Amino acid sequence: MNLDLKHLRAFVSVVQLGSFSRAARQLGVSQSALSQSVRQLEDALEVRLLDRTTRSLQLSQVGTEFLPGIQRLLADLDNQLQDLRDLREHRRGHVTVACVPSVAMRLMPTVLATFQRDYPLVGVTLKEEPRHQIIADLKRGDVDLGIANVPGEDADLDSAHLLTDTFALVMRRDHPLTSQETVTWREGAAAAMVAMAPGTGIRLEMERGMAATGRRGALHEAEHPATLLALVEAGVGVAPLPSLAWPPTDHAVLTIRKLVAPVVERELYLIKRIGRDLSPAARVLHRGILSGAQAIRDRTAAGW
Repeated sequence: MNLDLKHLRAFVSVVQLGSFSRAARQLGVSQSALSQSVRQLEDALEVRLLDRTTRSLQLSQVGTEFLPGIQRLLADLDNQLQDLRDLREHRRGHVTVACVPSVAMRLMPTVLATFQRDYPLVGVTLKEEPRHQIIADLKRGDVDLGIANVPGEDADLDSAHLLTDTFALVMRRDHPLTSQETVTWREGAAAAMVAMAPGTGIRLEMERGMAATGRRGALHEAEHPATLLALVEAGVGVAPLPSLAWPPTDHAVLTIRKLVAPVVERELYLIKRIGRDLSPAARVLHRGILSGAQAIRDRTAAGW
C-alpha cells in the first residue's frame, strides 16, 4: 500500500477544521485538490473515512478508529523533522571531546564559554585521558574529537596542528630561582623537582629535559598538572610544566621561569577519525577549538 503523507495530512486537517473549504485555505490548496487527496486515501485504504452530505461532514466508524493513530504518526514525524532542523542549525546536539588534562585546564574552558554562548542547547562532555586512551576512543568511535600530543602515523586519524606548548619551571614567588631570567633543567632538578608521573603525555616530553639532569626521575610525581601546582604552592618543590598548565600571570603565590638547556616543547593536535562525518555541532566545536588555540598562541608569544 503506497500512502502519501500529503493525503494523510489532508484527511487530518479536514477532520480538525470540520470543513473542506477551511482545510484547503489552511493547507494552501484548492478545495477540489484537497477533496481528491482524501478520496485517493480512501481508495488506497479501500474504506470510507468520512461520511459526507450536503450539510454535514463527519467521521465514519472506520475513520474514528483510524484518526488517533494517524495523528500520532504525523506528530512524531513533525517532532523528528524539527529535531533534525535543530541539529542542522546547531540548536541541539551533543559532542564528546577527549583531551589530555592540561588542555582541559586551560584551552577547553575558554572554548566552551564561547561555544555555550552561541549554542546554549548543545551539550559537551570532556574526557580527561592519556594520549593512548584518546587514540583508542577515537578509533572506536566513542568520542567525536581528541586533543593530544604526538599523534603518530595512523591511517584512520586526521590531525590538525593546534599549538606548540613550551615548558617552563613553575615555582613560588619567594623561591631563589626567581632571581634568574631562565633556569636550566639541571638547576630545576637540584631544587627538588616534582614531575608528572610516567605514562602521562607531559612526562613523555619531559623526558628530554630530565635526561639532561642526569637523573632518572623525580622525588615526587603526580598524574594531573593541578596536583603539581598544589605541591609547588605548598613548597614541596618546583615543577616543569607546558604553557597550558602554567598558573595565571597574576597568581599570588606562583610564577614561572623559562626552562633551557634544553628548550623543550610539545606539539598538540586536534584529532578526528577519518571516514566518520562530524555532526554539525561537532564541526562548529572543531572550528572553535582551532580558534581558541590561536588565541593562546598569541598570548603565549606576547608573554615571552
